[in-house]
Amino acid sequence: MIKINKNIPFVALLFGLIVLLPSCQRDLEGLELAKNPAISEVYIDGFSAGLEYAAFGGSDVTAFVIDTDVKYRGNSSMKISVPDVNDPRGSYAGGVYFTGAPRDLSGFTTLSFWARSSQNGTIDVVGIGNDLGENKFIASLNNVAVNSNWKKYYIPIPDPSKLTSERGMFYYAEGPEDGKGYTIWFDDVQFENNGTIAQPIGRIYEGNDQVILAETGDDITVVSSVSFNLPDATNLDVAAAPAYFTYESSDPSVATVNDNGVVRVLEAGTSVITAFIGGEPAQGSLTVTSTGQAVRPQMPAPVPDESASDVISIYSNQYDDITVDFYNGFWEFSTTQSEDVQVDGNDMIKYSMLNFVGIQFTTPTIDISSMTHIHLDIWTPNNTNPPNTFKVLLVDLGADGTFDGGDNTSHELTITSPTLQSESWVSLDIPLSDFAGLTTKRNLAQIVLSGEVPTVYMDNLYFYRGGTTGGPTSPETAAPTPSQSTGDVLSVFSDSYTNVDANLNPDWGQANVVSTEVIQGNNTLKYSGLDYQGIELAASQDVSNMEFLHINYWTANSSLLNVYLISPGPLETAFSMTVPTDGWGSVDIPLSAFAGVDLADVIQFKFDGNGTIFLDNIFFYRGGTTGGGDDPTTAAPAPSLPAANVISLFSDSYDDVPVDTWRTDWSAADFEDVTIADEGAKKYSNLDFVGIETVANQIDASVMTHFHLDVWSKNFTLFAIKLVDFGADGAFGGGDDVEHQVDFPEPMQGGWISYDIPLTDFAGLTTLSNISQYILVGQPTSATTVYIDNMYFHN
Repeated sequence: MIKINKNIPFVALLFGLIVLLPSCQRDLEGLELAKNPAISEVYIDGFSAGLEYAAFGGSDVTAFVIDTDVKYRGNSSMKISVPDVNDPRGSYAGGVYFTGAPRDLSGFTTLSFWARSSQNGTIDVVGIGNDLGENKFIASLNNVAVNSNWKKYYIPIPDPSKLTSERGMFYYAEGPEDGKGYTIWFDDVQFENNGTIAQPIGRIYEGNDQVILAETGDDITVVSSVSFNLPDATNLDVAAAPAYFTYESSDPSVATVNDNGVVRVLEAGTSVITAFIGGEPAQGSLTVTSTGQAVRPQMPAPVPDESASDVISIYSNQYDDITVDFYNGFWEFSTTQSEDVQVDGNDMIKYSMLNFVGIQFTTPTIDISSMTHIHLDIWTPNNTNPPNTFKVLLVDLGADGTFDGGDNTSHELTITSPTLQSESWVSLDIPLSDFAGLTTKRNLAQIVLSGEVPTVYMDNLYFYRGGTTGGPTSPETAAPTPSQSTGDVLSVFSDSYTNVDANLNPDWGQANVVSTEVIQGNNTLKYSGLDYQGIELAASQDVSNMEFLHINYWTANSSLLNVYLISPGPLETAFSMTVPTDGWGSVDIPLSAFAGVDLADVIQFKFDGNGTIFLDNIFFYRGGTTGGGDDPTTAAPAPSLPAANVISLFSDSYDDVPVDTWRTDWSAADFEDVTIADEGAKKYSNLDFVGIETVANQIDASVMTHFHLDVWSKNFTLFAIKLVDFGADGAFGGGDDVEHQVDFPEPMQGGWISYDIPLTDFAGLTTLSNISQYILVGQPTSATTVYIDNMYFHN
């Protein structure tokens, strides 16, 4: 894993507060900008002409002084006093030496300097090219070892011809060693023309052929470095800004690259980016394969419902976030790019080219000892099948609160339940007890995300205790005992009936783990870390005389669960179930929902989704509890979704929003409110179409994912639902109205049908913030009677 050591904000070279300290030289005003003199000296017994010093934000601004007692030679040196950990004056020492007027450094090959220290230490970074502005031509050395002996150091210039107008002469940054400060001296800092340094060897991506999947509009900054052979025959790697290189794109219509090494993806296709330095080819390349139009979330992540008093938020619109040092530390060897993104007004972070990315909070660290879980929502356009793993690392600084104190603890967890799903939000609620190596939790400082999924969108990153998702991770009671008559049932898995022979775990290459657990004496099927799973019937089953497929299911952490019936061909059709559940969920799926499957020749089941799923009472049946007459005798199934995830128009289970009318004056149907088994319902008879309106109180369903409706009819042959959004102006006929109708031909008759329709199925409904009309259509025209209940949006 990566070495995490003294990471402080200067690593990204994005400095906040700059504190200017005066020199003994002339004022910046009056410098002649038109001429760029070739001045080699930076510091030799004092500042060279026009040199100034600025301390980095967050550093000790008093760290640098001129020392006349300790020097390599001459009269003085630059003395740097690195502070102790938690020094109130600053957490590290760092600053830049720059000139007001640019210099022509194209005739020099290196910056050299002498250095020593009061103890053995490792300077985090020394370099050139930081000019407090564009910082276009930075070249730097990392982790430079120093000791009590004077030694000469070289920073070779990757391509001197680029430095005809440079203001950044020298910069440094260093933090405490083992929590303690110490002293560093620099002397005889100057540019030289050293002919003994060999031709540079340029590299992009460490000399490797990097391949990434990108999208139209992506910007990717090339990662570059240069290696030099020094006079002592050693090789020296210099971190070189991309602007030192020149670039070529094999297909500029797919991707272009500018002078700063920023690759802009333009359209679908593949382009190979190569580089040159000093006219010589650089090692390594970048192959950009663009999928074309950006695939990104169309809906925000689910809205968290933990109480703010139980949350420590790192990143979420729902809570007040703590102070965060950075959401991308741009650490060494990290290729990860980050971008702030909004979907329907909700903020999220897009991480692309992900190998690992550091999120850090040290001012202050956070105490998560009273928390029980970490939560984050992840969306990816990429393939998530193994080995495309995703990992979360937590790092605590221990009792001393320092990176180098020797008592840091950490643990990296590979996420297996639930697994990520392509083009779907997945909510990860991970018990902190799963991070077994994180033995201290009072000075948490870093979260590191990594894996083989190159692009992820992240939202709602927080720690919490208890809450709605902090409950049990497995059912504490057995699934409800079914009541259907044995003669009306064909059972696949249930202790209540005799089951047909079936292979409950065929080898289809799935990654999830299948087991049978006994809960209160009842056998229960468990899928751990579901990706997809099959049940293979030993013999083909004719269920054409059945009406429903019944399933009991339980999950605390799934965000997607589908069941398929499969007949030879193979022919398969999916039905989406509502997850997560509040206790045991029960679904009776009309077999008409599996249109396309040959019900006389069913050979397999398939489940796909994510999370850990418990299943019981999987069986087909006919008849049921809805009655055989012209009207339903039992109420529609009671919804089990949390109220916070629902916008209800009509349901005894929720508080309903105001509805203008359940039958507009332009409708072709009769309407009445009815009661079925003590539950309210709406009845439409002589139905052709009926309009329902919320014009006065338009519904914003932009954070919702589904539209739900329970429907019962003895005689309909087609049922359709149309949703109408009045657009931003909120007015009918304003020019921005959108609508879409979803048809359900040949629906099951004589039983309650639970329609959970993804809002993405309403393809023409391109806006969701001003939904005002709901039109129900039935056939045969003007001769249909329909009962409805539980009409709501949910996520």
